[in-house]
Amino acid sequence: MKKISSLFTFVLFLILSMFALSFTASAYIDPSAMTYIVQVVVGIVIVGAASFGFYFSKLKRKFSRKKSDEPAVNAPSANDEVIEDDGEFDDLDSGAEE
Repeated sequence: MKKISSLFTFVLFLILSMFALSFTASAYIDPSAMTYIVQVVVGIVIVGAASFGFYFSKLKRKFSRKKSDEPAVNAPSANDEVIEDDGEFDDLDSGAEE
């Protein structure tokens, strides 16, 4: 009931504000002001499209990823050279020697 009451209040406010603000303005809009308005609208559209594409690609990647199809991230391939780790250049041990 609270949602219906708040929705009714919003619609009533919207209709009353349209009637209160619907008067004719005898004003001149400079062409340079229109270019600023166009720049703002185009900027909003570009940001909206970029954010939609970013989140859509994340969502698509999440749903298309399967556990069995994922390659191992750190697994060496057949062409990789195997390097043995002897600990000679370990960053954790360098602070202890000094």
